[in-house]
Amino acid sequence: MPAITDVEFRRFSAVHHNAQRNWLVVKLNTDQPGLYGLGDASPMREDEQVMDLVQAFVDDYMVGQDPLDSEVLWTRIYHNTQSRGGRLTSTALSGLDIALWDLKGKILGQPVYKLLGGAHRDRIRVYANGWYTNPGAPDLNAEEARRVIDMGYTALKFDPFGREAYYTISAEQLDLAVARVAAVREAVGPHVDILVEAHARFNVMSAIRIGQRMAEHRPLFYEEPVSEENIGELLEVRRRVDIPIATGERLYLKFPFAQIIEAHAADVLQPDIANAGGITELKKIAAIAESKHITMAPHNVCSPVGAQAEFHLDASIINLEIQEYHAEFYSPHYFTVFEGFPRQVDGYVTLSDAPGLGLELVEDEIAAHPPLERTSARGGRHKGI
Repeated sequence: MPAITDVEFRRFSAVHHNAQRNWLVVKLNTDQPGLYGLGDASPMREDEQVMDLVQAFVDDYMVGQDPLDSEVLWTRIYHNTQSRGGRLTSTALSGLDIALWDLKGKILGQPVYKLLGGAHRDRIRVYANGWYTNPGAPDLNAEEARRVIDMGYTALKFDPFGREAYYTISAEQLDLAVARVAAVREAVGPHVDILVEAHARFNVMSAIRIGQRMAEHRPLFYEEPVSEENIGELLEVRRRVDIPIATGERLYLKFPFAQIIEAHAADVLQPDIANAGGITELKKIAAIAESKHITMAPHNVCSPVGAQAEFHLDASIINLEIQEYHAEFYSPHYFTVFEGFPRQVDGYVTLSDAPGLGLELVEDEIAAHPPLERTSARGGRHKGI
């Protein structure tokens, strides 16, 4: 059986309408030439700290070990880490976990979704993000939404609140936000799903007022209306707004999700596979959510490696709601830095039966798109409440 020998890193960048992003890819090597696993450990900014953690985890716990022992290795790293549960530590752990699953699939000659128990679906429904101007006039957002639908999507998400409203929102800005959603609804028709993103920036009073105004336009869900840190606030909004509530992109590992699930404070959970513990942990979060019939819509600002890992997870869980998908709105090289990453067709992606994640590095393309000195996310600033 191959043994783990060392880890390398690949970093690259891409941009879309509202963001400039860097990604950190883990390449976990073995003593069998050409056999490696790919993982996504992208923290969005703190790459150096995450690389230090990944290197330490590999040196201390993984060199010489069997890649098939992925959950044993995950558990050893987690329980022996002083900073366990923090974003950077869980991101480092996520990248290694994804790489281990990729390795397992390659060793056993099976796609990851087969190793996770098989596919409940042969296509994964995706929603578009990264397509809109923020802040944009309602008619501009409507025209942009029509272009998205013309690309085949049946669902799209956007933040209609501009970049000035935080904690509270003025009557004028709320009217404008509602007008944006109304214009997009009219543009895409009654059967396309619209997802409303709030970026965790409102207090309970404002979030309820907004949600009650948005309800007539029938969003599929209302994402992060309040901070994820206080379950009581999330639950109060859920009880008073007639729209499904989604949250979770800023939560890490199973424990905070278990609390939300127990309180039934959200209808849809959004852990990010590159930050919340990898494939191993998201499979567990999905299972806990299934006990309350809560669905999963994993957050995805990942590299193609993280996005592909989410597709494999999505295929394997019964309670998938929908999958976030920015890929076609990034720079075109998003599809050329790895071989095997799928484009959406009619709003769905289809996985191949290639072993592991089904991706291969294209070294020249990675090298041609080095990381940016500074990155930004203009779709909605992540300002604290």
